[in-house]
Amino acid sequence: MFNINNKNAVLIASGLAIGLFAAPSLAQVAPPPTKPATEKPEYTPEPPAAAPTPTPSAQPTTPKPQTVVNAKKSRGDIEDLPINVPYPKLAQPGPDGRILRLRQSPDILALRSNPNVGPVSVEKIMPVIYSRRNRHETMVVDNLDLYWALSAGLIDNLNMSDINQMGRVADMLKPLVSDTSLSQELENRGILTRVQGGMNQYIVREYKKAITDEIQVLDGENGLQEVMRFVLDDSISESRLAYEALIAEAFGQIGELVKASGATSSQAQDLITMQAPLAEDPGEQFIQLQKFDEAFRKVPLEEAMAILQTMRDSRKFPMISPMIKTVDVLHDRKKVYEGSGLNVIPKDGKGKVIDVNKNKENAEKADEEKPQG
Repeated sequence: MFNINNKNAVLIASGLAIGLFAAPSLAQVAPPPTKPATEKPEYTPEPPAAAPTPTPSAQPTTPKPQTVVNAKKSRGDIEDLPINVPYPKLAQPGPDGRILRLRQSPDILALRSNPNVGPVSVEKIMPVIYSRRNRHETMVVDNLDLYWALSAGLIDNLNMSDINQMGRVADMLKPLVSDTSLSQELENRGILTRVQGGMNQYIVREYKKAITDEIQVLDGENGLQEVMRFVLDDSISESRLAYEALIAEAFGQIGELVKASGATSSQAQDLITMQAPLAEDPGEQFIQLQKFDEAFRKVPLEEAMAILQTMRDSRKFPMISPMIKTVDVLHDRKKVYEGSGLNVIPKDGKGKVIDVNKNKENAEKADEEKPQG
C-alpha cells in the first residue's frame, strides 16, 4: 500500500496519523525529541549489578502515564457522552460527493452542533477565542516566512519518503501550532464541563476521521501519504485562519498601513493601488483577497511583518481581532442538554425544559434530515 523503504519514515508516518486523533500539539506530529536519548548513556557505564535498578525506574517514567491520562481526560469516556442525541454532523458531502473541507474552525462549529452547549456558555467562551486568535496572529507575524513557505506548496509537494524533508517541515510547523485545541483549552479552563468538552472534541474528531477514511479509500495506494499530508496541513489550520483574517482586515486600509509602517519598496507601493471595499458576494470577495494575498507575499518580509503589526497596533483594542464574530451556538433544531453523561436535562435556547417524549418523533426526524449551516 504505502511504498517507503526507510523504516524511520514509516514510524513518523504512523506517528502523524495517530497524532490527528490524540492531540493537536506538534509534539505529536514531529519526530520524537532527542533529550531522552541523551540520558541513556548515563546508565551504560554502571556495573551489571546496578543495571536492574534504573530499568524499573525508567519504565514508569512520568511522560508515559501523563500522555495516557491526558489523552483519556481530553477525549472523555465515550460511554459518558450523549453521542446518541441528534446533532448536525460537521462532515457533509459536497457537489462532487467528497466531504466538504470546513473554512472555519471545526472546534467553533462543533459548539453549534454540541447538544450540551447553549448561549449561557458563550459569554465565557468568547474571551478564550479572542485570546487564541491573538496568540495565533502573533505566531503568524513573528514567523511570516515560515507560514508563507508552508502555505505556498511546501506541504502539498512534500516527499513523504524523505525523512530529512519531513523533519525540516515538522520543525517549521512548531512555531505555528498551539499546545492544545480550543475544545481542550475550554475544558482545561473549566469553561466547558468534561461532558461538554468531551462532546465537542468527539464531534471534531468525527469530522477529521471521516476525511481521513475518505482519503484512504479514494486515494488507494497513496492513501496513507495523503492522510499524513492532511495531518500536517491541519496542524496549522488556526494559524491559516488568523493569517486570512489579517489579510482581509488589511485589504480595505492597506494604503494607510503602508504609509504608517514606513514600507517603501515598490512591491509595498503596489499594494496601495489595490485598496478597495470588500465585496459583499463571497465569491467576489474570495477573488479579491486571493489576488491581494499574492501581491502581499511579494513584499519584502520585514516590511510585510511591519504592515501587519502596524495594523494590529492601530486597532481600538490591539489584542482583539475585529474579524471575529460572536459565536452562535444555536440552530433551528437545537435542544440544549444540560447535565453530565447520558442523564441530561433537555432545555431549549431560553432555558425551558423540553418534554423529550412529546418531541421524540420530531427528534428522530431531525436526526435524518440534512443539518443546516
